[in-house]
Amino acid sequence: MSVGAHLHIRLDEYDSRIRTFIPGYEQLLAAAAGALRALDGAPAHVVDLGTGTGALAAACLRVVPGASVTAIDEDSAILDMARQRLSAHVGMASFVQGSFLDVPLPRCDAVVASLALHHIRSEERKQRLYRDCHAALRNNGLLVIADCCPSTDAALAALERDSWRAHLRTTYSESEIDGYFEAWAREDVYVPLARELSLLEGAGFVPDVPFRRAPFAVIAARRH
Repeated sequence: MSVGAHLHIRLDEYDSRIRTFIPGYEQLLAAAAGALRALDGAPAHVVDLGTGTGALAAACLRVVPGASVTAIDEDSAILDMARQRLSAHVGMASFVQGSFLDVPLPRCDAVVASLALHHIRSEERKQRLYRDCHAALRNNGLLVIADCCPSTDAALAALERDSWRAHLRTTYSESEIDGYFEAWAREDVYVPLARELSLLEGAGFVPDVPFRRAPFAVIAARRH
């Protein structure tokens, strides 16, 4: 499914509309890119899974001097938008059309993903991806994930959902919000934060949470 069809928007609306869907979107991206400051050594090679319009990739290139990025997305139309966004970074950005679940990941210093991994339907498949990321990363590399990671406790998760609805309510009606949540529930899998950390540990990472605005979080997982 294309990004536009998934979000029920025109593709040229993505960069403006995503902010109406995700509370603290700018802070989420800034925290994800900022985690790459914890990398050590030479200029980094960053792989961006499900790059979308390239917003996180661009943020990473701003944060890490001399970095290069490989942007992966199966949606050819949105990958063209990423090419346009990163056009100023000649020689520093390359693009791969395909599913990040199927494309071989190149050797790299960091793997990043923003609002992309909740499309993985099973925890087993997600952990396989994490193992692939672990194999692709150099020692002390980072896997950085920005996504919806609700609380395990049902009552806390309900409060987080209410807070998310409050953000959506600044733009959309209650019936529109119900429609979005119903559509996303059919297409997305939001793994609770504690379980996400466990999956990463099972793949060989040491994860931490440098940013959280529930139900969204940034997880930075170190490869040792």
